Amino acid sequence: MQRRVVVVGAGVAGLSAAWRIREQARRSRIDIDLTVLEASAQPGGKIDSHLEEGYLCESGPNGFLDNEPATLRLVDDLGLREDLQRSTDASRRRYLVRDGQLVELSMNPVKFLKSSLLSRGAKWRMAMEFFVPRRRSTEDETVGDFGRRRLGREFTEVMLDSMVSGIYAGDVDRLSVKAAFPKVSELESQHGGLFKGMFARQRQNRRNKKKQTDGVVQTGPTGVLHSFRKGMGQPIRALARSLGPDIIRTDSAVRSVTREGFIWRVELASGHTLEADVVVMTTPAPVTAGALRQSVPVVAEALDQITIAGVHVVCMGFGKSQVTADTDAFGALIPRSEGIRTLGAIFSSGTFSGRAPAGRVLLTCMIGGRHDPEANELGDTALRLVVLDEIRPLLGITGDPEFSRVFRWARGIPQYELGHLDLIATAETAAAKAGGIFLGGNSVVGVSFNQCIAHAEELGTSVVDHVLALEAESVQGV
Repeated sequence: MQRRVVVVGAGVAGLSAAWRIREQARRSRIDIDLTVLEASAQPGGKIDSHLEEGYLCESGPNGFLDNEPATLRLVDDLGLREDLQRSTDASRRRYLVRDGQLVELSMNPVKFLKSSLLSRGAKWRMAMEFFVPRRRSTEDETVGDFGRRRLGREFTEVMLDSMVSGIYAGDVDRLSVKAAFPKVSELESQHGGLFKGMFARQRQNRRNKKKQTDGVVQTGPTGVLHSFRKGMGQPIRALARSLGPDIIRTDSAVRSVTREGFIWRVELASGHTLEADVVVMTTPAPVTAGALRQSVPVVAEALDQITIAGVHVVCMGFGKSQVTADTDAFGALIPRSEGIRTLGAIFSSGTFSGRAPAGRVLLTCMIGGRHDPEANELGDTALRLVVLDEIRPLLGITGDPEFSRVFRWARGIPQYELGHLDLIATAETAAAKAGGIFLGGNSVVGVSFNQCIAHAEELGTSVVDHVLALEAESVQGV
């Protein structure tokens, strides 16, 4: 008996989930009718690469770390290993803006202590983290409260705020440290502190280096930033080609997902309805909540509480002579205390080769976020002017860009704020109880490219296991 599986959303989470479901079904020799529904005119969501006038611009993420095995497996399965592009050595250099100036952020402890990023008092307070007692409460805590408690106010306002802006475009005093930065939280819970945890892991790494099999040192992944020769849109296009137009249906917004007996009914905005045994929702939290409001209200109530911050991307190309700053680096993050609306700038042409014509510089800037919802109201020209006026003095830019492109995302990045883990646990429990509903996408599983792909691999197994269980029940009922 053929089972119908519908995946809602054709971003990286939906496409990779659909791809894994199809491959798992083939290996398990079960017959499924797979459909992917995408509201927009093309698959990919926020991830796309645009080559214009010799500039390769990213509308979404600029790269991914090579420390997620699931992503590398998908790269190999799609035949894209030869198209992987390692970031430049120069991109190991990063800047923070401090008092209106670019200051290099060094990972070398001595260089960091000698830098002007923090005051002498803030550096002493940071060093005292080793003696700060472990927090005994298990209640959720904001990133800001965690940082001030363990590392001090100035470190939080400068360093943590910049990191939160760069990853989540978020607010340190709203984001949950357990949800947004679980590995940081684990260092304290497992080792009693950040420095203690880092020292413990260094010792473990040294022990691991002594363990060799057939002459190979087992040290784990390196975590180097990568992209693809044709940009981050390349794996998206490969997934879409592999699945094909018979599976992917664009311009197909979903209005509701309801249940009749053992069958799920997926109603589209067009009025057309599909029947399914399994529905995988990878859309943003508000879309998923709206679709499931009638059938699984507990899921809707939980996802309704997830905020999605608008984030807009402004790409600009300049001649090298127009930019005084050294852009052979990854880029610069900007703390909110600087009073600048621009969240940060990636020096795209310094991070990956081939991103700009010879003698040119490509900058990719972000604006908006949790602190600045008003940016959603600005037009493309206004966004471009705000960003240019703010980064001009920081990077020593003269004249206007010879190229620019704006990508607008009113629903940009989900905010993993206090209570987020409880909301997701509630939603997933309710979905599992409903039977045949699976949740994915960056509102649920993590905001990064890697996290979405890793969870999609898990979804492939879970969905196929569910279909196999349906088949077993059907046989028993005969």
